[in-house]
Amino acid sequence: MKRRILLFLLAACLGLTACQAAGVPGEQPTPQSSDVPSPSTNAPEPFSTETPTEQSVTEPAPTEEPTPVLPEIPPEQGRGFTALDNGLIEYLRNTKLGSESFTVSPLSYKAALALTALGAEGETQRQILDALGFETVEELNAWYASVLVGVADFDGRIYGRDKADCAYRVVNAIFHNSDCDGAFREEYKELVARTLAAQASSFPAAELTGAINRWVSDQTNGLIPNLVQDASKSASVLVNALYLKTKWIEAFEESPLTVFTTLTGKTVQKQFIQKTDKFAYYEDEGCQLVVLPMQGGINMALILGDGGNLPAKLAAAQNRKVHVSMPMFEVETSLEEKELVDYLKAIGCGKMFVDSVAEFDPMFTQGIYVSDIIQKARVKVDEKGLEAAAATAVIMMRNTAMPNPEEPVEFTADRPFQFAIYRQDEAPELLFWGQVNN
Repeated sequence: MKRRILLFLLAACLGLTACQAAGVPGEQPTPQSSDVPSPSTNAPEPFSTETPTEQSVTEPAPTEEPTPVLPEIPPEQGRGFTALDNGLIEYLRNTKLGSESFTVSPLSYKAALALTALGAEGETQRQILDALGFETVEELNAWYASVLVGVADFDGRIYGRDKADCAYRVVNAIFHNSDCDGAFREEYKELVARTLAAQASSFPAAELTGAINRWVSDQTNGLIPNLVQDASKSASVLVNALYLKTKWIEAFEESPLTVFTTLTGKTVQKQFIQKTDKFAYYEDEGCQLVVLPMQGGINMALILGDGGNLPAKLAAAQNRKVHVSMPMFEVETSLEEKELVDYLKAIGCGKMFVDSVAEFDPMFTQGIYVSDIIQKARVKVDEKGLEAAAATAVIMMRNTAMPNPEEPVEFTADRPFQFAIYRQDEAPELLFWGQVNN
């Protein structure tokens, strides 16, 4: 029996050897021709630190690179680059700001609106949630929780570094005018403290403006020293402050003064910074885009040309060697001419601005409405990194149509009059009627 098994194994080995000698594929792959490259199964992902391996080909290289195909981006769901973000930027670019240098913080704007939404009800709340891109309050709360995770993640990434050189804060506060009738409801204060980490405070009218501006200045490291001009007539003010300071992964170098051509075609000399390194880069016929990484997981994308469809362009960016040259700059913007109010009205979020119609009963014990939304933002960039801050305030006023003490109406029976004496009932019974003429 053992002999038969040994003979069978020997025959199988001889058969396999014969097949390989005849060119029949066995366990070893047939070698590929050296002049035909094998397809890559490890193409670099966007923002990868690796570059594609060059391979020799027999066909001549094309004279022009094909236009990159942008990936499909899922519908906006109230996170990331949202419809509100893109719409707000486009709206502001179509105002007088479009010909100027300006900056805006969509995150600060949305956080202030979140404070407002949590104190609203009915159609007022529905409109704010729609503007923010959320179906429910729970989705809004989950979004802000992700914001706080991003703050914590930033701190974790820069652990061990000098905190004076790196900081990221997103904070909220609600201020009450103690000289105004009404107050924040305790349920609202507890809700925004729990979900938006908002602190509540109360000041008399004469001190309210200074208290708000001191808080904002402290939270933005002095970059936004004065947010509101006069809050003394408001019932309450809901405020968000955002502060960011971080460095480039590797510092840039200063370069000589360089000519910068403005939007109007005027040329000016600016101090430039430069660096050559591998960056995520995208280019098509109308756009150049480069992503500059910063400490703490922050990126700055620079865009020349058409900045539309930005999420898809960022997703399509590929790592390559790029020489970046740009000016150091500082941009500061005040949005206090109803720009932020008008934008919300334009997208169908207008009920909260209507006196005696806005629904903020869950927030305040008296009828109130939003009279204004203002924001100040500032960004500074140099060879070391950036420092940026923004603060947004939602100004809320008492309803003017609330019942007030009335002047008495005069009724003087100094001429002939009639009278009726009746019993008050579901069907009043007339007991006496008469008139006095003399």
